[in-house]
Amino acid sequence: MKKIKIISIIAIVFLAIGISYLNFENLNVFENYKAYILIVLGIFTFAFSFFNPIGVNMESNK
Repeated sequence: MKKIKIISIIAIVFLAIGISYLNFENLNVFENYKAYILIVLGIFTFAFSFFNPIGVNMESNK
């Protein structure tokens, strides 16, 4: 069974909270800045979980 990394779960939580905070009737950046910050953090965290160079180097040493 494949292990789920905690950083992937954090990224999914950031994305879910960010999307639920969005006001879809008015997508203005100034009214939804918290939602956009969480969405961007979620995307960066999700990308970091896939392209983590430290994890790749640790597996090659074993």
